Amino acid sequence: MKKTKFMAAAMAAILAVSLCGCNDNSESNSSQSESSSESSGSSSSVQSSSESKTESTESSESSAPESEPVESLPSIEYVTPSEDEFEYESDAAAGGVVVTAYKGTEENVAIPDTLGGEKVVAIANKAFFRSETIKNVSIPEGVTNIQSGDIYASSEEAYVYGAFNSCPNLESVALPDSLTEIGMHAFRECTSLESITIPDSVTEIGEFAFSKCTSLTSIDIPDRVTKIGESTFYGCTSLTSIDIPDSVTEIGDFAFFGCTSLTSVTVPNGVTKIGMQAFRLCTSLTSIDIPNSVTEIGTHAFHECTSLESVDIPDGVTEISIAAFYNCTSLTSVTIPDSVTYISAGAFDGCDNAKITYKGNTYDCNSIEQFYSK
Repeated sequence: MKKTKFMAAAMAAILAVSLCGCNDNSESNSSQSESSSESSGSSSSVQSSSESKTESTESSESSAPESEPVESLPSIEYVTPSEDEFEYESDAAAGGVVVTAYKGTEENVAIPDTLGGEKVVAIANKAFFRSETIKNVSIPEGVTNIQSGDIYASSEEAYVYGAFNSCPNLESVALPDSLTEIGMHAFRECTSLESITIPDSVTEIGEFAFSKCTSLTSIDIPDRVTKIGESTFYGCTSLTSIDIPDSVTEIGDFAFFGCTSLTSVTVPNGVTKIGMQAFRLCTSLTSIDIPNSVTEIGTHAFHECTSLESVDIPDGVTEISIAAFYNCTSLTSVTIPDSVTYISAGAFDGCDNAKITYKGNTYDCNSIEQFYSK
């Protein structure tokens, strides 16, 4: 077993979020630290050769305030386990080996870039499933795929598995720039995962990939991803913000269901569908911008978003589905365009404070029922 100690740039960003809760602040602190270090070195050099300087210069230098020391980020001491601590199999079509299981007990694991003399190209869907010891993982360059999990069922039990599914102590994962796909259920129920940096190379994030990651506070989705799949962030109760790139055209069913800390969302122009129950029970959501490209808002899409205050439904929408805004108790203003010809039953039930503008007139949640389709 050999130990390697390093800090990758991606890991610095992840750790900074864990310490500070914000990527931007971590980058600022890092640059401040470098600037402070350079300034300190420069000052020391000048002082060593400044014996001939005038008293006024020395007085000026002595009166200059000392800069505050910037706390450096801790590095992670990864362990690269020996080959016999892994199970793996060759995949000729993928051009290397797939890690199928990890049998070791180390907390901070750097997966080797080769096993059995072949390049590691993928992480199988049960490789770290239900590992209770793993805390930090570094995935090597060359891996393109974290494979999709599935549902296992027998006469005695049933469960969902994924590559890192149900790793309760997993805090960070360093993903390589070679990665293109994060499979279904990959990080489901990783309840200690606070942040993850997804490389720009990723084009697909599978269904339930981060479902019930209850400590996840923020995530940036690369601008090559075109769909946020079903239940991708379901039950991420600490998620406060998310950047949805312009490349996304569909927000799937249950995508952000129960993200109770999410306060605002900007849906990019290009999205055509907001799926069924996509934002249901996002109880802290106060505003959402829906672009004109949206033509379909699914059933129960904003059901019980109890902090949502106003909604402008874009001109491209022709139908408001069943209970789409049911029990949005803080909703005070809704504008429905003339393009809407079908309002389903219960669309605004329980929105007792809402003033709903439709076809030049204003209605409350009871009188709007006259337009409900039978």
